[in-house]
Amino acid sequence: MVKKIYGIVSVLLFLIAIVLFSIIDKTNSIKLSFIVQILLILYLSKTIWGCIIYIKEQYKKQKYSYSIIMNLGLVIFLAINIFRQVNLLFINWKMTSINDLYMNTLNSFSYFAFFILPLIAIIAIYSIFTNIFLIIKEGFSFQNILGILFGICIIIGSFASQFIYEIMGYFELNNSKIYIKKFVDVGLNSILCYFYCLTLATLYANIMAAKHKPNLDKDFAIILGAKVRDDGTLTPILRARVDKAIEFAKEQKEKSGKEIIFVPSGGQGHDEVISEAEAMKNYLKQKGISEDDIIVEDKSMNTVQNMRFSKNKIDELNKDGKIIFSTTNYHVFRSGVIANNEGVECEGIGCKTKWYFYMNALIREFIANIFSEKKRHIGLITSINIIMFILIFIGYKYNLILEGV
Repeated sequence: MVKKIYGIVSVLLFLIAIVLFSIIDKTNSIKLSFIVQILLILYLSKTIWGCIIYIKEQYKKQKYSYSIIMNLGLVIFLAINIFRQVNLLFINWKMTSINDLYMNTLNSFSYFAFFILPLIAIIAIYSIFTNIFLIIKEGFSFQNILGILFGICIIIGSFASQFIYEIMGYFELNNSKIYIKKFVDVGLNSILCYFYCLTLATLYANIMAAKHKPNLDKDFAIILGAKVRDDGTLTPILRARVDKAIEFAKEQKEKSGKEIIFVPSGGQGHDEVISEAEAMKNYLKQKGISEDDIIVEDKSMNTVQNMRFSKNKIDELNKDGKIIFSTTNYHVFRSGVIANNEGVECEGIGCKTKWYFYMNALIREFIANIFSEKKRHIGLITSINIIMFILIFIGYKYNLILEGV
C-alpha cells in the first residue's frame, strides 16, 4: 500500500513539476527543455525498472497474479514512450521548448495508439480469420463469434477517437472551453491505450503461464472439468486435459520416483449423463491408473468451485501436499488466479488446443479477467482521465497548449 501511494504521489509531483516549469519559463528556453526531457526519460526508465522488479518478485511469490498483467501493461506503455522521447532528443536532435514538451506529454496516448496500431491490427485480423474457421468447423454460436466481435471492436476503436475529434471540429466552441475538444481526444486515446496494453500484457501472461514447467515434486493433480459427450465419454478438450496430467505424472515418476494422486474435478450438468469427474475417472482407469490413486470431486460447477472443492478433498489426506492443476493452455493463467484467490497454492500445466479455437478461447478468458477486475479498471481509467483533464485545463489556462488542436 505504501509503494502504491508513493508511486501515485511521485507521478503527480512530476507532472506538477512540468506544469510549473512551463508556467515559470517565460523565455521558452530550449536548454531548460533539454534538462526536463532528460529528467523525464530517467524518471520513466526508473518507473519501468520498478515495475520489472515488482513483476519478478510477484512471480516468485505467485505466478498467477493479475497485478503482473497490470504492471506489464504499464511497462509496454512506458517503454514505447521512452523510445519516443529518446527519438525526439537524440536521433532527430529535435530540441523542443518546454511548451512543446508539455504537449508531447499530453499527446503520449495518441502517439502510443498510433505506434502500436500495426501490431493490434494484426491481432484483430488474425482473431477474425481464426474465428471464421471456428464457425466453419464447429458451427455458429454467440461464443464462437467473440473473435470476430473483438476484432471489429479493435478496428472501430482505433479510428473512433480521430473520427469524433474531427466531428467536433465542425462545431464552434467558446475559446474558454476549447480544452474540452483536446480532452475528448486525450480521453478516448487513453482508454484505447489502456486496453491495448491490457490486451498485449494478457496475451504474454497467458502464453508464459501455459509454457511454464512445474517442478516434478507434486502430490496431487487437479484436472479441471469440461463438458462430456452424450454417451458419457470425454470430449477432445477434456481428454487432452487428462492426458496432460497423466503425461506429467509419468515424467515425475521417471525422474523423481514420486507418485501422484489424480483429482478429476467437475459436477454433472443438466445436459450430461454423468458427472465430468466420473467420466474422467473412467478414462483414467482405462489408461491404467489405479482407482486408489483417484479422488473424485463431482460437485463443482465452475473453476472457482473446482479449486475450492478439490482443495477440501486434498486437505482430508494431506494439508501440506503439493498441487498441480491440468487444463487447456488458454485457461492456465486465469485458473491460477482463481486458485490464488481461493488460497490454493499450486502450479498449472496446459494442453494444446486447435489453432483456430485458441484465439477465441483466449478472448473469452480476457473478457472474464476484465469483468473480474472491473472496479480496478474503472478506477484506473477514471484517475488517468481526471489527471489529463486537469493538465489540459491548466495548459489552456496559462496558454501552454498551442492552437491547431
